[in-house]
Amino acid sequence: MNYQDDDFFKQLLSMFKLEAEEHVGVIKSGLSKMQEILPDNERTELLESVFRAAHSLKGAARTVGLTDIEPIGQSLENVFSIMKNKKLDCSNELFNMLNQSIQMLDVLISSMNEQGKILKDKSELMRLIDKINEHMVLVGA
Repeated sequence: MNYQDDDFFKQLLSMFKLEAEEHVGVIKSGLSKMQEILPDNERTELLESVFRAAHSLKGAARTVGLTDIEPIGQSLENVFSIMKNKKLDCSNELFNMLNQSIQMLDVLISSMNEQGKILKDKSELMRLIDKINEHMVLVGA
């Protein structure tokens, strides 16, 4: 479906940006709390929450055809899924990379124009996502 010149697409994109801001906020908050020592049940709930936010962000991006955002959401979803299944701990290095990627993603989403084009350079974020994926391979996740 091609919405590019449609008012409907502009409305969808506007709703996406609002929803994406909420998902990014949940992930930011969750990452902040991950650095605390939490009981297992709270950590499990927190990881489920950030996983769902990344999953929803990916799905929302797919719905409006934002091919620049969807793979980033997918990568974040993968990381949180592996953490949720206790196959990866959130080391300081991983935490820093995730935190940086979420901050950059927030800037990219904010920079989108009415046609869904990202006006900022996304190459730094893509390098960071690649680094996160490499980190997961190195730690055997």
